[in-house]
Amino acid sequence: MAIAVVFGMVNVLLTIAQAVVLARALGSLFADSSMSIGRDLVILATLAVARGLVALVSEPITSRFARPVRHILRVRTLDAMLRRGNHSPPDAFVQLGTRGVDAIETYLAAYLPALVLSVGAPMALLAWMMFTDPWSALIVASTFALLPIFMVLMGLEAKERMDHSWAKQQVLANYFGDIVRGMATLKAHNRSVTATESLGDVGNELRLSTMKTLRIAFLSGFSLELLSSLATALVAVVLGVRLIDGDVHLTTALAVLLITPEVYVPLRRASARFHASTDAVGAAGAILDLLESAPELNGCESAPTVPPRLDLHDVRVGVEGRDHHTLLALSAVIEPGTVVGLEGPSGVGKSTLLRVLAGLEDLTQGEVLVNGTGFANIEPTSWHATCAWLPQDPILPGATVRDVLNMGEEYEDKRLRDALDELDLDVSLDLILGEGAEGLSGGQRRRLAVARTLLRPATVLLLDEPTAHLDELNAAKVMRAIRRRGATTIVATHRQLDVDVSIMMSAPERFNV
Repeated sequence: MAIAVVFGMVNVLLTIAQAVVLARALGSLFADSSMSIGRDLVILATLAVARGLVALVSEPITSRFARPVRHILRVRTLDAMLRRGNHSPPDAFVQLGTRGVDAIETYLAAYLPALVLSVGAPMALLAWMMFTDPWSALIVASTFALLPIFMVLMGLEAKERMDHSWAKQQVLANYFGDIVRGMATLKAHNRSVTATESLGDVGNELRLSTMKTLRIAFLSGFSLELLSSLATALVAVVLGVRLIDGDVHLTTALAVLLITPEVYVPLRRASARFHASTDAVGAAGAILDLLESAPELNGCESAPTVPPRLDLHDVRVGVEGRDHHTLLALSAVIEPGTVVGLEGPSGVGKSTLLRVLAGLEDLTQGEVLVNGTGFANIEPTSWHATCAWLPQDPILPGATVRDVLNMGEEYEDKRLRDALDELDLDVSLDLILGEGAEGLSGGQRRRLAVARTLLRPATVLLLDEPTAHLDELNAAKVMRAIRRRGATTIVATHRQLDVDVSIMMSAPERFNV
């Protein structure tokens, strides 16, 4: 911020110098048309180059200093998302952590320095005008004093529109994500046309909201331009009369007249950047709300670095769309390094329990202890670092098998190859997979997802149907690979597997019917 303001004030000084030199050159020509002004032209060219260099250097420097803020915000936003759990669709969170944080970086790098300069630069210009021509300075100051009133009125209306527009963008992101994920089902039931029409309606609402925001931005810009033009015209008229009366020198009058519009430029620039940062204003509010709503971590302990013991006392998980109290409470002890099978009818909450243990959902009732420590007292980030979670429908992002296995890490090819060979998955690391790894069969996709999960240096494995779509031979290979890890492992399954202990999740008879 300080660097940006310093560059801005240097630009103000160069602007004053340019106005003075240009006024002197024009005054000299008016007094004697044969007078040489070559020196003044050289100075003008030098000042113009200097202003260009200041403008060229200032923006990259301020952006560079705003970049760490973006990184910190993105880390804290992601951390708050994970601590909050899965309480809303992920698409709005994705937009918040990507486009929203990027917009805030622009807001910090462009708008905030412009906001400070909208006060400091006019004050410096008015101070010079007061020293040079007090009457003109008073005229400009009187009109400039009206600007905050206009800006407050416009800003309040714009802020409301910005928040509304950002909320609409998040609704659109969630809706779009839902449609994309469910497009196959929608097509199968011949409902895709209706869904896309509804998506068009949501997009149209966002378009209307954006246009209303633009109208306010144009009105704000017009108000500033009008006031600036009127003030410049008023100063020009007064200076003209005073020139006729001989109360002011021509060089002084020209310099003051050149500087007068410049007084309003910083405020116009700040106004334009404020309206250009509409996403940042809405995103900042959403991020701050998210950070405030995330649970505090004061007094939390780090997750154990060795396979832990898990104690489940009267645990009852919530299943969306069903009465939570229809599911029976579960109590169990999972010893360190054991492989536990989680069994039960479909819909009884096996996948939800794994998500709870992964720290992605809240527990409806009961308590989970990790080596005797309450699960709520374990620091989420360290717990996530010790867990490896395989969801029921794993997503396999990446262009090649290598990309899928690395998933943000940089493992050696030998380690990746060993992980595939262990599961008897004979595919090339450079194999192009396509969207959702559609180039592989269902069983190959499952083994690839298991290999990616087992590559993590985890002490807790939470695996949801790791042997789905596999024959008995390949299922046995997967279970042997899981056992070799020596981690505390919970496997949700519908088939008989080689596990140390089986835990049955049950529900009342009326639920099964």
